[in-house]
Amino acid sequence: MTEFLDAKTIFVLTGMFTGLITVVFFSIHRGVYAVVNGVLSFAWAYGFFTLFALLLLMRGLLHPLITVVLADTALCLAVLMIADGVSRLKNQPVRRGFYRWYLSFCLVAFIYFTFLNPSFSARVMVTIICTVAIFCWVLIMISRQSMRSWRLGEWILSVSLMMSVIAAILRALTALVEPETTAAMSILSYQGAQAHYLTVNLLATVFIAFGLIVMTQDNLRRDLERLASYDALTGVLTRRVILDLLDKSIAKVSRTGRPLALMMIDLDHFKRVNDNYGHRVGDRVLSKIIDAVESALRKDTYIGRYGGEEFLIVMPDTSYEQLLEVSERIRQIAAKTIIHHQRSTIQCTISIGAVIIDASNVDSLSDPVTLADNALYQAKQQGRNQVVVAGLSPEAPGLKTEST
Repeated sequence: MTEFLDAKTIFVLTGMFTGLITVVFFSIHRGVYAVVNGVLSFAWAYGFFTLFALLLLMRGLLHPLITVVLADTALCLAVLMIADGVSRLKNQPVRRGFYRWYLSFCLVAFIYFTFLNPSFSARVMVTIICTVAIFCWVLIMISRQSMRSWRLGEWILSVSLMMSVIAAILRALTALVEPETTAAMSILSYQGAQAHYLTVNLLATVFIAFGLIVMTQDNLRRDLERLASYDALTGVLTRRVILDLLDKSIAKVSRTGRPLALMMIDLDHFKRVNDNYGHRVGDRVLSKIIDAVESALRKDTYIGRYGGEEFLIVMPDTSYEQLLEVSERIRQIAAKTIIHHQRSTIQCTISIGAVIIDASNVDSLSDPVTLADNALYQAKQQGRNQVVVAGLSPEAPGLKTEST
């Protein structure tokens, strides 16, 4: 194999491939930069790989500061940018100070072993140490996610990284046992086992790119599904999703007869908040109050944004008594929620309209959302900051009611 795939050929192929992948990642970044993190780092990583290959092929034509120091530093930066991209993709932030120390170490080491104490084998060891350390770090980041949840991208990337790490370690061990005259050769003159290791690294670079692309697409798909299912401001379910869950919950009531509670909540005088403080502050108020409401709900409860400042809450297996308790609790929590803005404090109450769906009425209720909305309207008409339950006995203490 090495008779026709020598070191120069390997680096020509590397430069061509990494240049193409650089264009691919920059193109992906333009389309998904607002949704998926890390793609720009992958583009820069393969850009540095391309720069390394091009400068390497120019050794003997340009000054060693460019073809040796800058080239080797570009290789180490390429490895680092892969780690940076994965850390962004996995939302695992890295301290920026580490990057400065890493770059400083590489520059000092390559300048020293190029001009002050020339040693090709030492430069090789520096690149191998950086590659092994950074790729192991990436493997640790990936392994923090349970292997059961790994998708194809994580598997391709992990196997490729391990393949690259093993090849780098074998390359280092081979260089250590070779005579000094062989170790001092240019990397472009590599033959035999060393050329095989370079070939493995080329293949690893190819499959690492495939793994990163697949991971990017997986994350994009998950993020798009999340954006389609969750409200961007409050983080609760969207109207489409909450209504779909309501339909499924009502169907379950028909099968099992276990009661279902539906609440519609609305912020009182919310327009005043927007008018007095602006829509950005209004968004903060809305988000804070819904966070407070959500914290008081059971884990099996669904909450979604129905429109504007109106929200639907679906509570499976909930009786009248439980509905009264929960609705009053979230009304009080909302009223006690304080939002600070500059020197002002903002409080905003909520009104709640609710209905119970059970075996006695599940077949006769044509539109429970409208019924809950009518109860909410009555709560507004009766002074706001209260709960009205459709169909509840008027004698119930502390609650305004309406008859169905």
